Amino acid sequence: MVKSAIQLFGVILGASLLSALLGGLFAMLIASVSPEFIKNLFGVTQGASAVRYAFSVGMIWGLFLGAGVSGFACGLSVLMKILNLWIKVDKA
Repeated sequence: MVKSAIQLFGVILGASLLSALLGGLFAMLIASVSPEFIKNLFGVTQGASAVRYAFSVGMIWGLFLGAGVSGFACGLSVLMKILNLWIKVDKA
């Protein structure tokens, strides 16, 4: 059970970091195409770089969303394993 818990934690961590990177890259792409949109959306001041700011905000949101989705998926996986064991015990 410990091995699977460590594996699930690794999956959550990896998926969250990948999601953060993809979120940052997507926000950076949007900022490259339309910096005015990012400046109006986030209220970026004139001195700040809209692309860098969008990348950092995209990474933060991607990290939170990736962690939530990964945790939910791993929780469902654990629930399915518990139900599978419960059904096997009832049959025996």
